Amino acid sequence: MVRRGAVKVILAAGGVLWREEADGARRVAVISRARYPGERSLPKGKLEKGETFEQAAVREIFEETGCVAEVVGFVASVDYWVKKRPKVVLFYDMRLMRATPFQPNREVEALDWLSPEDALATLSYGLERDVVQRWLTEPTVAGA
Repeated sequence: MVRRGAVKVILAAGGVLWREEADGARRVAVISRARYPGERSLPKGKLEKGETFEQAAVREIFEETGCVAEVVGFVASVDYWVKKRPKVVLFYDMRLMRATPFQPNREVEALDWLSPEDALATLSYGLERDVVQRWLTEPTVAGA
């Protein structure tokens, strides 16, 4: 967390986690959070002390989905307010390296692999739809 004036900024990271199917089509991971019924989002979470944004993104992807992923590049930064505090989330282009069968956990009740178009239609938040749209249309910046 970072202070801007007297306000603590919540720092978080996540990713557009994707896998390639045998036919070359890409599928994007969309999760359903246990504490927010009906919400569909990209996997993400807060940085832990000493972590970089990239490290946090890899860790959060694993904790929430059971997937090991590699950061391919930077997609976008979004910011919004949560309970009167600013939150900044950096999203990365993240390629699936290894997956285990998904097990619902205390944070995530479901994981779906959707076409990018279906992900855009399903995500609950406009900012995350913007992230996926940018991922689809703009090359990522490796190592950002």
